[in-house]
Amino acid sequence: MRPVVPAKEARLQAGGELRGILDELPGLVWGARQDGSLELLSRRWGEYTGKADAALLGWAWTETDLFHLDDRARVIETWAAFRASGKEGRMEARLRRADGVYRWFQIQAGPVLDDHGDVVAWWGLNTDIDDQKQAQAQARGEQHLLEMVTRGEPTSAILEGVVHLVERGSGGLRASILLLDENGRTLRHAAALTLPRSYTEVIDGAPIGPEAFSCGTAVWRRELVVIADIETDPLGALFRANALAHGLRACWSLPMLSSDGRVLGAFGIYATEPRTPSKPDLELLERCCRVTSIAIERSQSEDALRRSEAYRAEAERLSRTGTFSVDLRRREFAMSDGICEIVGFPSKSRPTLEQILSRIHDDDRERIADVVRQALREGANFDYEHRLVMEDGTVKLVRVVGRSRVNAAGQPEIVGAATDITASRQAADELQRAQAALTHVSRVTTLGELAASIAHEVNQPLAAIIADANAAMNWLAADPPNLARVRESLTAIIGDGERAGQVLLRIRSLLSRSPPRHRPCCLNDVVRKVVPLVAPELARHGLVVKQVLSPDLPQVSGDPVQLQQVVLNLMLNAAEASKDMPLERRRVVIRTFVERRASGAFVHVAVEDAGAGLDPAIDMARLFDAFYTTKENGLGMGLSISRSILERHGGKLWARPNETFGTTFAFALGAAS
Repeated sequence: MRPVVPAKEARLQAGGELRGILDELPGLVWGARQDGSLELLSRRWGEYTGKADAALLGWAWTETDLFHLDDRARVIETWAAFRASGKEGRMEARLRRADGVYRWFQIQAGPVLDDHGDVVAWWGLNTDIDDQKQAQAQARGEQHLLEMVTRGEPTSAILEGVVHLVERGSGGLRASILLLDENGRTLRHAAALTLPRSYTEVIDGAPIGPEAFSCGTAVWRRELVVIADIETDPLGALFRANALAHGLRACWSLPMLSSDGRVLGAFGIYATEPRTPSKPDLELLERCCRVTSIAIERSQSEDALRRSEAYRAEAERLSRTGTFSVDLRRREFAMSDGICEIVGFPSKSRPTLEQILSRIHDDDRERIADVVRQALREGANFDYEHRLVMEDGTVKLVRVVGRSRVNAAGQPEIVGAATDITASRQAADELQRAQAALTHVSRVTTLGELAASIAHEVNQPLAAIIADANAAMNWLAADPPNLARVRESLTAIIGDGERAGQVLLRIRSLLSRSPPRHRPCCLNDVVRKVVPLVAPELARHGLVVKQVLSPDLPQVSGDPVQLQQVVLNLMLNAAEASKDMPLERRRVVIRTFVERRASGAFVHVAVEDAGAGLDPAIDMARLFDAFYTTKENGLGMGLSISRSILERHGGKLWARPNETFGTTFAFALGAAS
């Protein structure tokens, strides 16, 4: 509300009780005539400007040189507008203090009216708002720096901005930011705008410690360190000469900590005269230290993320793997570069879901759709293989694993990974073919070792056939011919021929190179077909073969020829171990039996010898390794091949010492369901 006074009292009085009140008011109080010339100044004017009232009274206050040059024209224009309108108003400007420092003031001016409402004088109050302006400027500066962090601008620019903010708002102080090296033991400058390089180069690389100047000690202690006078404080000894040579007399440092408590470095502030930091200095240091920590931690996180992404991309490239996600409602497909490489698109092309699906082999589409529908319906994981047809017609085999889930928006999506297994599958197929070839060679070699026994077994029925044929000829030559005896001889010839044929069939079966064909078979039959091939060779060394075969043995699923080879290898090993033993110990026992567990039935075949047994020094884990043998002339392939055959059948092969003499080699296969 505008004050109204009688005309005779319209002019402000400069003495008495009113002057005493004005002198005690905070701020700079002034009064002016209607024409704007100064008529009254409070005591605080003289204290602030260093000028006596007489030097200013009578002047149009806007014409004094107390205002900052950059503000003077605006102040004159605004004051003229106030006087023209005759209304109260406010403005901001900088006034020079007695020591030459400019500070911001809010200038409030109001008219004094007479009984007729005419302006007869002006009153005013200048309030110091410099601290508030500085705080606002610092807040804007901090906000700008945080925006730089958010935008992902270079860390170096952000750190330099922090240093500039400190030095601009602290009246002659100098700031520096030092980061802890990866070794966690030394510091190096990351930003120091006004500190000479000749100073920072001496400090760079210095180790942290309990007496390592201000920054090194602050990092070591993880707390604020203040050196009020570098020349006298013991903590200033390490770099005292260097600091004093550059006019630095005080320093205080605050460690910068990450969100998880790691020390990132130190923020240091220098003064050119001995002193301790004021409360505003410490508040500024803490705020800038916080912004700097955010920027550094973001930079380190981004560097770690970039390294992680680079490692992931390299791992995907090496393993021929890619990751993906599918938003089923929006039909949005997100993928890594590895997926692009697998499906044959350029890494930056980002193909659509429809383009990806178009690569799937026609015969696999419906099966994949069923798998996905089941995963969505049951919320289960999935793992399947399918083919991709490339643009040039080549076919890739891909394994896809993943799961369905509900994303943050409540929508169904699928996440997973795909691996190009074309090369590995081809390698596995080639390895299987090589193993089959090696297995065949092993069978041929084994049969070669049994050649004498096989020849003996074949010669027996052949000799009987010849003898029976001669007998038949003699019975036919009799007069009259004895047809009954001829019939007996011919029947014997047929039986001997069938026996020879069975021997040859068994040999042809073992020599077969046909691919493995799993079918239900009885391990008793496998044993019965092998024993006749081995028995003559064992008999030649005085070895007796004893068969203890379980009559109620369930069938197993397997390839009979390969299982015959396993039994053949085990029996020959048993014979080798027992042939030099005393006659009463020259025996090989082969047993079959069934073991029933909660998880199912397992059929066992055990071949027991009465030899010297295995050397305790032998590494049992290596007994089934390729080329590992305990025989003087052995190749070390029989047990290795036998184990690989049984593993492909889902079985297991092992050895154990007997209670008395020798060793038992045994294997087990799950019973066919």
